[in-house]
Amino acid sequence: MGKHLMVLPVLSLLLLTLGPPTPAQAGTTHSKIRHEELRSRVDFDPQPGASGAGSKARSTHSALQPLATPSVGPNVRVNAQQQAFPNGLIGRSETTVASSADGQLIAVGFNDAQGFCGAPFGAACTPAPNPGLSGFAFSTDGGTTFVDRGVGVFGNVFTRGDPWLDRGGVDAQTFFYANLAVDAKTGADLGVSIHRGHFAGGDFGFDDVHVLPPTRQGDGLDKEAIAVAKDGTGLGIVSLTNFIQTCNIPENGFGQIEVWRTHDGGDTWQGPVVVSADRTFVTDPADPECGTSGIRQQSSVPAIGPNGEVYVTWSFGPTANPDGTSSTEALIKVARSLDGGATFEAPVTAAEINSMRQNPLVGYNRNRINDHPRIAVATSGPHTGRVFLTFYSAVDTADFPGNVPCPAGLPAAAICVAQSLISSQAFLSFSDDRGSTWSEPRRIAPRVPETGVKELWPVVSVEPTGVVDVTYYESQEVAAPDGSACTVRVSRTPLIFRTGQAHSFADTFWVQSFDGGSTFSAPTRVTSVTSDWCATFSNVTPNFGDYVGSVSVDRRVLSTWADSRNVLPNLTPNHIADTFYATGFGS
Repeated sequence: MGKHLMVLPVLSLLLLTLGPPTPAQAGTTHSKIRHEELRSRVDFDPQPGASGAGSKARSTHSALQPLATPSVGPNVRVNAQQQAFPNGLIGRSETTVASSADGQLIAVGFNDAQGFCGAPFGAACTPAPNPGLSGFAFSTDGGTTFVDRGVGVFGNVFTRGDPWLDRGGVDAQTFFYANLAVDAKTGADLGVSIHRGHFAGGDFGFDDVHVLPPTRQGDGLDKEAIAVAKDGTGLGIVSLTNFIQTCNIPENGFGQIEVWRTHDGGDTWQGPVVVSADRTFVTDPADPECGTSGIRQQSSVPAIGPNGEVYVTWSFGPTANPDGTSSTEALIKVARSLDGGATFEAPVTAAEINSMRQNPLVGYNRNRINDHPRIAVATSGPHTGRVFLTFYSAVDTADFPGNVPCPAGLPAAAICVAQSLISSQAFLSFSDDRGSTWSEPRRIAPRVPETGVKELWPVVSVEPTGVVDVTYYESQEVAAPDGSACTVRVSRTPLIFRTGQAHSFADTFWVQSFDGGSTFSAPTRVTSVTSDWCATFSNVTPNFGDYVGSVSVDRRVLSTWADSRNVLPNLTPNHIADTFYATGFGS
């Protein structure tokens, strides 16, 4: 293990840098950095590599007593019934949600595996009626029922995943749906697409699409997110990661955080503005270590304050080393703009964390996971202007898991690595001086044990009254009652499996703060059934996404997540990844 570390508040404008690289762990398989592993685009997995059948397990939070008033409505499947190959592909995850001010008109987005069927990706299965890798469903009855509609192709724009929704615009009723985008015929990267749509007459439709392209040949955009003002000013912000060309190799950088802006409700977009430049250490093409080391920057999210202030948060680190090892620490950065996104001040370090990158959930089908912060601003209520930041940290530094013997039945070329059971804790911090300084991070839930519980992806949102809502995932990393192992393919080239006796028994939880983020209610369980991600079939990676979605309205929080409670016969394993929704009713 590395040094024991939770999070440290940073109460100054000093721009901190990461410490020295952590040496490689003896006996661990490493290779030169593969830059495609830095990106988080949804990928097609024709033969899912998960095995194991574990039973359902109850979360340890079931013993906690929530406040008397909060309650959760029915868990509703958002997407239509899935069909296996050749009729379709399995996997609906990486969820996002937006709604009308009263919470009655709701849009939910998600990665949609069926988008790989047919052009431009060419899987030999039936394309969806409205194709795209970013799916879409809507509700006109407050989330009681949903219609799975799909985004559809506008001209040559085909959605490529990483969906993100918000509502605003000059009419305050426009729904903005941001995605990665590719050419519908060739599959060539286009950049980021922004679809605009409206509810009308009990239906929903998209009106148009705008594309934000890479500005230089050889650059590649990833992990976009959108925030739009709801006050009729027309302000909107898209933040993203640009993997710039370095060492004469396209998309070879370690991630540059950029922002686009609109001031007319999305009719026109200006940018990009570089918020945090690429941190590749060696960029001389003549150097054999060119592009092999740098500071990873990923998972940016924007927010807009009550007077048009713009904030962007992202994960800064860990540091990649030339031999393929990585540091274990990372920073949560925040940058602000006081001119509507035209310029940004120097980033501030809001917190230091133990990175979760090499400590993914045992049922997660990638060999790394992003440190994904979220941000929101109170635009009304007693703490108007307060900026809220949520993030998570491993309770101890996590070395790369070592190699272990492979279970019987795997290919001879397979490499197997151990599970990492180090726990992670979710936190909230806030700022009352427009992001210059940040409060000491507060745990949003009771302290987790050293191992066996992973809290991650906390989404913060604020109700009009000022009540703060945080929705988050929690995985109990424990053995299954039936004793089955969890073996998940996490890389195809080289062929790597993660294996061990623990399973990922995941639930979604919700907490509230009535004092501006200083204290939190006992967690309320949102999910009515626990998902075992080691017993879930999915044709896509990541199998249950890089984030969940949540938004607050008056006395309610609307949450979406990836869920594997449902069964589709004749699959092995036979649980499948769907998108679910529930309304949390607060006091």
